[in-house]
Amino acid sequence: MRSARLHTLPFHPPATPLQRRLWLTTQYARDTPAYNLAYAWQVHGPFDPAAFHAALTTVTSRHEALRTTFTLREGELLRVIHPELPPGFDLIDDVAESDVPELAGQEATTRFDLGRGPLVRCRVLRHGPQRHTVLLTTHHVTVDGRGMSIVREELAACYEAFLHQRPDPLPPVHRQFADFAAWQQEGLDTGRFDHQIAYWKQQLAGITGPAPLPFLKPRPAVRRSDGRWEAIFCDASLTAAARRLAVGARTSLSTVLIAAAARWLAEETGLGEAVIGMSTAGRSLPEFDRLVGLSTNTLPLRVPVQSVATDRLLDVTRSVMLAAIENQDVPFPLLMQELGLPRTLPVNPLTQVLVALRDGLGEPLRLAGAEVTALPAAALSSSNDLTVELDPQPDGTIRGGLLYPPDLIDPAEAARLAAGLGDVLERMSREPRPTGAVPPGGTPEPSGSAEPGPVAAPGPSSAPAGVAPAPVAVDARPPAGDPAVRQHTLRLWRQLLDAEAPDDGDDFFAAGGDSLLAAELMLLLGDKLDCSLPLNLPVGCPTFGGLVAAVTEHRAGEQQ
Repeated sequence: MRSARLHTLPFHPPATPLQRRLWLTTQYARDTPAYNLAYAWQVHGPFDPAAFHAALTTVTSRHEALRTTFTLREGELLRVIHPELPPGFDLIDDVAESDVPELAGQEATTRFDLGRGPLVRCRVLRHGPQRHTVLLTTHHVTVDGRGMSIVREELAACYEAFLHQRPDPLPPVHRQFADFAAWQQEGLDTGRFDHQIAYWKQQLAGITGPAPLPFLKPRPAVRRSDGRWEAIFCDASLTAAARRLAVGARTSLSTVLIAAAARWLAEETGLGEAVIGMSTAGRSLPEFDRLVGLSTNTLPLRVPVQSVATDRLLDVTRSVMLAAIENQDVPFPLLMQELGLPRTLPVNPLTQVLVALRDGLGEPLRLAGAEVTALPAAALSSSNDLTVELDPQPDGTIRGGLLYPPDLIDPAEAARLAAGLGDVLERMSREPRPTGAVPPGGTPEPSGSAEPGPVAAPGPSSAPAGVAPAPVAVDARPPAGDPAVRQHTLRLWRQLLDAEAPDDGDDFFAAGGDSLLAAELMLLLGDKLDCSLPLNLPVGCPTFGGLVAAVTEHRAGEQQ
């Protein structure tokens, strides 16, 4: 059986590929809190905020991922693991319950400083002696949905112990996020994942850009990250029919839902296949099962649909899912790099549509002696073009919805899409099944995370699958700019790229730059010029002359 050895860390270990992707996206989203994970619970009954604070501090101290910040140094993003980094905590008295939605929204949309921390914060709102609201927020760069479910379990255990003046009841942590990060990097460095990379290259051959999604509006130059929600509900009758379909095909309900999503997307695009993203917990080794950190991964499922019958579609979908899970260790950002797909587009070139099969992430926190109820999300963030969340319920129904960006999809169109997905599932469930043998075996449930997958940085609009996407529009403004801007840009350009003095037409990315170096260039240049520069400015203005002109223009506008 495979296993990962324990690792001794350098002082500042490098961030993982997915952490780099999320860090960059957060820096680009200057006006909105990209990748905040916000949880809110109503607590009715006896509640001790001091015991809860102590429990949260204990859990944060246990897991190095929750006491980590990030620093950019010479083009490399590093993890700074602090010996102690207590969570932010506030107790606010005499709060009217009618003010909870506004306060929860403010908390959910307050940005984290990823360089200073802490990246875990909690606000307890006291409405009365036995009525409270708990707002817990963290950043996805440190932890994923599976990790947060472990945090909730440990919070409940510590809270109950501290409430009764008992010691910390939790066993020692045997695996930290550093062990996972080192195992992942070692696999990439030693070639252990080469066979998985080869699988993905074969599976995704011919895809050179994102597929056309006819339901999208023209893509804006600057993408917002706020999201809207369109609910999906499958009643007990339809859910039972879907489960019977899964039993008849000797597969899982997850396979049926993924197959339905693939057929629905193929019908929307008019293509004979669908490429959708499936979230997985990314914990292929059992020793990482109780890991608190960011191990989630996105698996691109390429499902041929055409006009195949439901039986055949389920068989194909099961095979695709099994193979994807078997090859789940390659980090998604590196997979895009290996496939040679552009990373400066405002759209994920592989998985514009993500299907998240939830695994209880919405379950309430459990606190001894009190009744706890999870509140609806105070704010939604949409990083993909469309995210489909489906959550089978204990009452025999399926609840979920479409998470979509309002600047790309109109509400009426989102309602049509949600209804269309339900219609496809209903048609599949009622399609007569041929008699005869069914394929043996089943599909494991993907150990998923409902958090959104990584997204590419901002850029131009999408291109059809299999067709080379349009090149990034290069800024055509004539070489100009303030002499001070030119001087500082020249020096930093040479320093970061270790290059000779550039001509005005030299391209930053062609000279060896990448997204992290571009972000560092803008951060350092902003410090020199005493202004705040968009970190994605080199994407639209990659030439030296164009960049100098763009920085000059932005700085002048900021000073007005």
